[in-house]
Amino acid sequence: MVMTAPETPEIDAVRSDGGLVHIRTVTPEDLPALHELHSAVSDRSIYLRFFSLSRATADAYVDSLARPATAAHQALVASIRGRIVGLAVFERVGDAAAEFALLVADDCRHEGIGTLLLEHLASVARHAGISTFVGEVLAENAAMIEVLHALGFDMRLVPDRDVLRVEFDLEPRDRALFALADRERAADAASLRPLLDPRSVAVIGAGTKPGSVGRQVLANIIDGGFTGAVYAVNPRHKSVLGVPCFASPDLLPIPVDLVVIAVPAPAVPDLLRECGVRGVRAAVLLTAGFGESGHAGAALQDSVLSVAREYGIRLVGPNCVGVVNTAQGVSLDATFARLPMKRGTFALLSQSGAFGIGFLIAAARRGVGISQFVSIGNKADVSGNDLLLAWECDSRTQVIGMYLESVGNARKFARIARRVAGRKPILAIKSGRTSAGQRAGASHTAAAATSDVAMDAMFAEAGVIRVSSIEEMLDASRVLTDQPAPAGPGVLIVGNSGGPGILAADAAAAAGLNVLELDEQTMHRLRECVPSAASVQNPIDLGAAVAPRDIAAALQVVLDAPGVDAVLTVFTDVAVTDADALLTEIALAAAHTAKPVVATQVGGEQQSIDLPGTARSLPVFEFPESAAAALGVAYRYSLIRGRDTEPVVPPTDTDHGAAKQIVESALAASATWLDPAQVARLLGSYGISTAAQRVAHDADSAVAAADEIGYPVALKVSASAVVHKTDVGGVRLGLADADGVREAVADIDAAVSIPHEFLVQQMSLPGVELIIGAVRDPHVGPMVMVGAGGILADLVDDRAFRLAPLRSGHAAEMIAGLRCSRLLDGYRGRPAADRDAVRDVLVRVAALVSEVPEIVELDLNPLVCTPGGVVVVDARVHLAPPPDLPDPFVRELRTPKHSKGTS
Repeated sequence: MVMTAPETPEIDAVRSDGGLVHIRTVTPEDLPALHELHSAVSDRSIYLRFFSLSRATADAYVDSLARPATAAHQALVASIRGRIVGLAVFERVGDAAAEFALLVADDCRHEGIGTLLLEHLASVARHAGISTFVGEVLAENAAMIEVLHALGFDMRLVPDRDVLRVEFDLEPRDRALFALADRERAADAASLRPLLDPRSVAVIGAGTKPGSVGRQVLANIIDGGFTGAVYAVNPRHKSVLGVPCFASPDLLPIPVDLVVIAVPAPAVPDLLRECGVRGVRAAVLLTAGFGESGHAGAALQDSVLSVAREYGIRLVGPNCVGVVNTAQGVSLDATFARLPMKRGTFALLSQSGAFGIGFLIAAARRGVGISQFVSIGNKADVSGNDLLLAWECDSRTQVIGMYLESVGNARKFARIARRVAGRKPILAIKSGRTSAGQRAGASHTAAAATSDVAMDAMFAEAGVIRVSSIEEMLDASRVLTDQPAPAGPGVLIVGNSGGPGILAADAAAAAGLNVLELDEQTMHRLRECVPSAASVQNPIDLGAAVAPRDIAAALQVVLDAPGVDAVLTVFTDVAVTDADALLTEIALAAAHTAKPVVATQVGGEQQSIDLPGTARSLPVFEFPESAAAALGVAYRYSLIRGRDTEPVVPPTDTDHGAAKQIVESALAASATWLDPAQVARLLGSYGISTAAQRVAHDADSAVAAADEIGYPVALKVSASAVVHKTDVGGVRLGLADADGVREAVADIDAAVSIPHEFLVQQMSLPGVELIIGAVRDPHVGPMVMVGAGGILADLVDDRAFRLAPLRSGHAAEMIAGLRCSRLLDGYRGRPAADRDAVRDVLVRVAALVSEVPEIVELDLNPLVCTPGGVVVVDARVHLAPPPDLPDPFVRELRTPKHSKGTS
């Protein structure tokens, strides 16, 4: 087995109490501090760790830790403010097993340091090819046993007198992921409490000059009715706007929870250090001139983050607008904008301050209130991942909106968002849809997998609903915050005119809703309620002169009708219509149903009408298309909330060792593309069948190969530089004899000018041609694709992407979503193909590229699908050294550039 050198982490993480801890690899310079750690713990701790009271044993052990980290040995330390408070070590004891040990300072117990150390030690071990940790724990060491159970790994405890032999797998399966999520959520919520729910705030840089940023922030805090203590910091004033002002942060009368910094960029590091010394826990850095301004600004931002990490300060910004919390017990507007402080249940994160300001102003006009708003700017520290964790725990936040220009640790984002989306809708705008362009066409899959496609795949995995505009996010938020989610797609449209109703029906269908056909009984009841109705078929036209009381009766009928999951009303103001009375009746109906009701006042004012007896509102739209699209988003969320939580179950009949050996041998020989024989062996190691084939160098060897395989055969050019073989005349099919093979060799030689070989293949039975592929995106990691294959792979845009590894249900959804999917079920008399076999190959490819990170591109094209199964007719695999992607299964914060961590 090849043993790779372990990673040498240097990261910051959040302790369970919300404070920060630094974790890194041990160096020889740490020996004095490690001796101090062991000498400071109690005799009891020494006994539990070494099964002996001998301090000499502990000293000798510490001395052994000075050797460099290898694939067989790793030691990590945890430090707070430069003091080493924890140590975790593994020593390899077999091909895939290592013995672990852990020690935490007595005064730092119960802060989550032990679990953090073991999380990162396990990550390093997995990278080094270790799959199991083993160890011995005294049976009386309840604290250590509790730490091990808290990790959530599959663990086995075997009693041996007064010792428990411990063994646990390092694969982060469901129980371990749930445990990780619980720790992560609680720690991040505690860490961000001083930022989002402060009890005291100081504005650094607040002055008396009208229009200055610092003064405006302080004025907003005061005018917004902040319930806590407020201070200003400015050496030139004794008070600002009636608030006491102090010359520097270290002179503040209390260690405030939150500072808002509005001073020139060069002054920030020293001021933030003074804040840290004073005990400040959170900072909002409004100032620009950092990472967005070039290399010098990025270096300054790095130094600011280093100070924040040193003192355990959570930092928002720099280059941001600020934060808002409308909770009645907080009422914080720490921004320099003029924002409405309308209380509500929508939380917004924005990388663009201008986006956030515009959205909140427009939301207030439409009646949408917010719970919290955070402008993250350059997101040096606090990121979308942090805020998702905080808002998951916030009872006031029901819907989350995000404007993102970049996603840092995309895999971690997907893991967190998937859990949060099961409870609360997440709407996201990701800018930059068209700027990335397409990848170079090294393979069909890679050419299709633009960065925007990768982002869509990540959002789909995460359960995040991607919207394309501020308007779409506003519309969707109005329905999601104030109306129940529809239980199904059935929508009933009720209005007073035909044209807008038809437009609404078209828009509803385009949004994925089902415009129902009403049953005879419901239509009969509607005729009884409104005899003058122009039409009682969906969309229902009650007529221009319909009375408000008749609207109420009709709505009651349709809300009780079978199959109706949502109602969209579309009314146009006419001279004989009392619009206000109509909306009042619609609101009364909406208040007494568990189904969503959305109103449209065509050409009227967008507004929200309070529903009597509830805390909800009726969203009123100006046009039916917007209302229908918003209902469609609500239905999409109901599917996300109700989706199956099946785990990823990788195939068990695979040979991972054989696959690794193939790719490592190829890379060692400087090969970047596997040859056809290597491809066949690689796919075979994961149970993926390829057509019988042989490589030939000339006409004689091609004939010999064809004789061995059996006629008829196909002859193809074999050269890694050729992606589209048919385009260069490099394919001949149905060759029935040796003469045909020789003629085909001559034809291909004449058509293909670059050096090449030949691939002789058994002709496959006719069937549906698909492509299954995979590509490793630099940000989201491995993705898999399925789509129309053969010569249609590039001609027809009919494909679906998802992140790997793949749940079986998601694989089935990908296949079912293709326009060509109907061909698999038999089309115009053709036999149905084995759809389950297609899904199985898709899951196996996803497992292969997840478990063999050296694969950067893979194409199976075509995959011929027949009633008897599937077979790969052509395949290409591109290799590269495995990328250094952050581990999504450990907790770590974004760290300065000289360190390796990411958020």
